Amino acid sequence: MVNDHRVTNACRATTSNRNEYYTKLKPKLTKYTGNSFTIFHQNICGLSNKQEELLHSLTEHPPQIICLTEHHLPDEELESMSLNQYTRGAKFCRKTHKFGGVCIFIKDNLHITNINMDKYSKEKDIEICAIKIHTPSGTIVVVTAYRSPTGDVTHFLNTLETATDQLYNNTTNITLCGDFNINYLSDNKKKQTLNSLLTSYSLYSIIDIPTRTNNTTSTTIDNIFINKYKYENYRVYSLINGLSDHDAQVLNLPDTNIPDNRNELSVYLQEN
Repeated sequence: MVNDHRVTNACRATTSNRNEYYTKLKPKLTKYTGNSFTIFHQNICGLSNKQEELLHSLTEHPPQIICLTEHHLPDEELESMSLNQYTRGAKFCRKTHKFGGVCIFIKDNLHITNINMDKYSKEKDIEICAIKIHTPSGTIVVVTAYRSPTGDVTHFLNTLETATDQLYNNTTNITLCGDFNINYLSDNKKKQTLNSLLTSYSLYSIIDIPTRTNNTTSTTIDNIFINKYKYENYRVYSLINGLSDHDAQVLNLPDTNIPDNRNELSVYLQEN
């Protein structure tokens, strides 16, 4: 079992004075996330012992999808972990190095298909998992990825391109979220290269606010990429819940119709 106590305490120390901001933000979340498809992403900086607090921060309008980077858990511990009213849809856990890892949880009433992305994952360089959701308006693929600050950027970009190429087609809407450790608050070569890669698949960055702030710096290293021309009415904003030194990102897609139970989906698939 990996001990993430030290890292968790460090993350909490940088955010303990920011809960007041979250309280003020809740009315905004209520306005924009009610009764529509919502995806939540956060670099959680260690999920152990944070499950209840995480769910509490999402109580008023729980997202259908929770994407987490840096869960810090070995496979056996993540397998035995549960989030109330959510099911684990996909995951990657490190076997050699400590920390890292990615996972996706989905609401219990959703039907998803796990997309096996294990062949693309390499610890630190790219850690990735994905799910597929069937909807009346088409197929949605949600991908979560993490690259360590010390990860090989070239390997990350090349592998991400290969993985995206596998997932992409004209009838599939991809949402890519994660912590890429590429700062989108400044112009830099890594940002330009990632943009060039993803725009070839009609995926565009929609995060333009800091996602990680300390006493001296602010960076946008967590991001979400979507086809913003298909999702013209999308809304995205930051959520500070005090669980990490990374702010969460909440994506709301008000025009996306998601079957809210498996029976409804079954009827839809039979009719089509």
